[in-house]
Amino acid sequence: MWFIATVLGAVALAAPITAAQAQTGKLTGVVTDAETGKPVEGVAVVIQGTTLGSSTNASGRYFIIQVPPGSYSVQARRLGFQSVTATNVSIAIDISREQNFKLRASNQTLAAVTVQADVAPLVERGQVGSRTTISADQITSLPVTSIAGVLALQQGFTEVPQNTSVVSLAEEQRSTTPALRVRGSRGGATLSMIDGIPINNPLFGNDALSMSALAVQQVDFQRGGMEPQYGNALAGIINQAVREGGSEVSGAIDFQNSTLPGSIFGTDYDKLRAQNLLRGYLSGPVPGTKSKLRYSVSGQVESQAQSVLEFDKDVYTANAPLVLGDILGVSTKDLIPGYQAFGGRQNSSVVGKLTFLPFDNTTIKFTAVGSERQSRGYDRRYFFAYRGDPLSLVNNRTDSLFALTGGDNRASRDLIQPSVRDQGKLLIGSLEQRFGRSNLTVRVAQTDFERTTCAIFLGTCIPGPFAYGNFDQSFLSICGTFTGCDRVPYSGIASGIYGGEKYTTRTIKADLQSQVTDHNNIQIGAQFVNHDFAYSDVQQDASTTSGLKNNVYQVYRGKPIEAAAYIQSVIEYDFITIKLGGRFDYNRARGQALANPFDPSNGTTAREVCNGASVAGKQMLNSAGQPYGLAGCAASPIDPKTQRARLLDTATAIAQLDDFRESPARTAFSPRVGVSFPLTEKSQVFFNGGRYTMVPLYGNTYRNTGIGTTAGAGDNYCAANQVKPGTSECTPNLQPDNPSFVGNPSLRLEQAKQFEVGYSGEIGKGYSVQVAVFSRSETGLTGIRSSRANQDIGSTYAGAFPTYNIIVNGDFLSSRGVDIRFTRRLADRWGYDINYGLSRSTTNARPPDRANEVSRTDEALRAQNVETLTDIDQPQNFNASLQYRVGNDAPNLPFNAGKLLKNFSGSVTYSLRSGIPYTPLRGSAAGTIGTNNQGEVNSARQPSTQDVALLLDKAFRIGNLRYSGFVRVNNLFDRKNCVQVFNNTGTCDAGLRDFANRRIGNAGDNTSTAFDQPEFIGARRSISTGLSVNF
Repeated sequence: MWFIATVLGAVALAAPITAAQAQTGKLTGVVTDAETGKPVEGVAVVIQGTTLGSSTNASGRYFIIQVPPGSYSVQARRLGFQSVTATNVSIAIDISREQNFKLRASNQTLAAVTVQADVAPLVERGQVGSRTTISADQITSLPVTSIAGVLALQQGFTEVPQNTSVVSLAEEQRSTTPALRVRGSRGGATLSMIDGIPINNPLFGNDALSMSALAVQQVDFQRGGMEPQYGNALAGIINQAVREGGSEVSGAIDFQNSTLPGSIFGTDYDKLRAQNLLRGYLSGPVPGTKSKLRYSVSGQVESQAQSVLEFDKDVYTANAPLVLGDILGVSTKDLIPGYQAFGGRQNSSVVGKLTFLPFDNTTIKFTAVGSERQSRGYDRRYFFAYRGDPLSLVNNRTDSLFALTGGDNRASRDLIQPSVRDQGKLLIGSLEQRFGRSNLTVRVAQTDFERTTCAIFLGTCIPGPFAYGNFDQSFLSICGTFTGCDRVPYSGIASGIYGGEKYTTRTIKADLQSQVTDHNNIQIGAQFVNHDFAYSDVQQDASTTSGLKNNVYQVYRGKPIEAAAYIQSVIEYDFITIKLGGRFDYNRARGQALANPFDPSNGTTAREVCNGASVAGKQMLNSAGQPYGLAGCAASPIDPKTQRARLLDTATAIAQLDDFRESPARTAFSPRVGVSFPLTEKSQVFFNGGRYTMVPLYGNTYRNTGIGTTAGAGDNYCAANQVKPGTSECTPNLQPDNPSFVGNPSLRLEQAKQFEVGYSGEIGKGYSVQVAVFSRSETGLTGIRSSRANQDIGSTYAGAFPTYNIIVNGDFLSSRGVDIRFTRRLADRWGYDINYGLSRSTTNARPPDRANEVSRTDEALRAQNVETLTDIDQPQNFNASLQYRVGNDAPNLPFNAGKLLKNFSGSVTYSLRSGIPYTPLRGSAAGTIGTNNQGEVNSARQPSTQDVALLLDKAFRIGNLRYSGFVRVNNLFDRKNCVQVFNNTGTCDAGLRDFANRRIGNAGDNTSTAFDQPEFIGARRSISTGLSVNF
């Protein structure tokens, strides 16, 4: 907080500079004489309840810029004219809203006139790209509970399934929420913002914070034509505006639960899901401040099981009679029939915003967001641990005796699975100053985030040691009697990882926006970002040997900087709108990197030095001025510390002098243009094109580089003598048992070129259609490649031929498609939104973590060598939502049935999506996948998925309070949607398990338990009921 206070204080004393306009819109219009139609100059146009306002010029035109999103009453007044107030004027982020006034001249004092503003257009005038604006009312009126839920109903947004062929184990072990993906992009390529401040985790790309849907005033989802004020994103922008306090007190609170309907309807799924969600908000003026000081506070607490899965009824019993028709037996540890809950998810958040209006043209805001999330998912390898004590699952003496004496049957309960917990905090301070038709603001922010992944055993986070038991077919067994297992708690198995990241990000964003003429708006801005992070974890080594594992430490620290400046000119006429601008980005990772990522010796080894090569001005020559030669170096005396020839050690040290270099600065200029041509008053065609850049994720940049470490026992990352020349910093970890790849601080900025052309227009009264065709090509994406090291006789790093995976700018991705949207405004009690997308996304490689995972298992035999479909390619997406809402005016229905619908609302959504690709494989024997019997990578496709969700709400009023009871049903028809398939059948209910994937078990499991994979099926039908109170 000191950082924010210091910067705001300095700016208040100096000339303020505006912050990014990413959270505001613009109000403009013309005031005319109602009788003559001539423009009226000098009319004061003010937004009531705020300090925002402007005066009309000679042409009657007024401009009010930097207006927070929301619904307002706007008044136009001038001496000699009757004042007019327009109500329900809607303002959206980055949108110009037009509100015209007609004033009637009068020499007498007449009562003010109040008019209803024209409803916000379904198609925004001057639209130059694909975007969707979602209001707070829309979010709460749909059968969803989160912002991500409503985004999933929009075209271009992809929900990442819990599929082990898509999401790497490393991602699961570090994330409580998956990274967002838009239009086929990779995770991290979409920028998430709260009040204009990025909230992406700079190391891994997922959102560092989550907010309640009730904390949001508006969400702006952009996927085409992103303006130059937005940077560090290749695919899209998700901008969340925090709710602000108004001049009147308002609030809401609701609670919803799945246990109650589970008990009423007897649905085991809902009882086991045990969802509880409590959320609410309160906003208004601070008493005694005359509305000069306003507040908004919101919070949320949620908990539920992470997964509820339905297993088959085939369980083991020791005294089961032999049935000749049974082809496959049951695993002796398979004791769970029917539905079972696994893991858990808990999250809580609190959001506060304080708005201070000291003067008419000055606004000061402080925003604070706190979020805590914890998740423990389902991992089939730990299946036996989920059962608890098997004695609680059997109901006869024979089975009880078997559970007591059957090998490690009871001990398996002590298997330990990882859990992920993160905490995030965001503080934002802004100072806005308005004068004339210009706005100046400064916004500063600080984000703090900490994440820990560990195995929690008896309430304690276990840092190790780690052990690896044998597999009992596809399930992990306890460590047992293997070497070193006595050092593991209760001979169980720890999760194999402990640790996480901690970072602080400080941001300063400054901009100037000015309406320089009636037809030209200029925006210029700059920002500076400083990250300070530390990452530390310990993992088990990459070997598959059973028993106590070697610890592999991952440590790095960094303080990279990012800076950017942009300019944009918006030219608006009745016949054309042009947005023309550019952005310059600068980034420096800071740290020493391998000069040659593929060869750590950089082509100069001890051999070349012994033979006379000069490195960094140093050369080894004997007393005769001649090179020692390789034989002479090898024949020199032995150093007792290293047990190697002294001259060979010296040659190795000299050869190392050119192995590292300081990471260079990364810069890019990104031009962007958008054009809109009106066809009629309510329709237009548009085009946009531009270049977009993104800083490579710092987790890919820094890992295993040794940057920020201290050699020796302190960090446990390397030995005291394994240092970069002239430093105490560790050399990169190139050991073959390292389970991860090596980062590269010399990576260039990733970039994308995107073009979009479209049409949007209103049809008739209250209907609209929008069509957009897009093409995006991403290049220079980070990807892993194998090392190509020369023989190093000095074994400087990891033997004579170090073998490792290194990150480079070597990948690309292409996405092309068309989006179509039909909308009917909510009027006459009903409305709908329908969108359809047809697209194709291809790439040459999987994202780094998943690619690294593939390279270290038998999946490497199926490595991707040519351009194929991306792992999340969904060629067809169809979403529809229908809303029905009745107010106090009950509809006329027979038998007075309309009264039952008074204050009733309902919504239903439907989604139909193509299945994602998979790599087909053929089985070679019962229970066995043939590793080499495969088709082309991602050449087959999973079955399509469908989902219907329903929300019903019945409200009534008591005084100023509005009460409502509601029921929400997801997957209304209980469809078994496949989130993953058996690779040999392409279905999720029958087939052979791919044991190469994540090294899940041993091949040849021919029990019925191996075919029971309910985690391949998505969420089943769920019912929640709740009560809400609004005022």
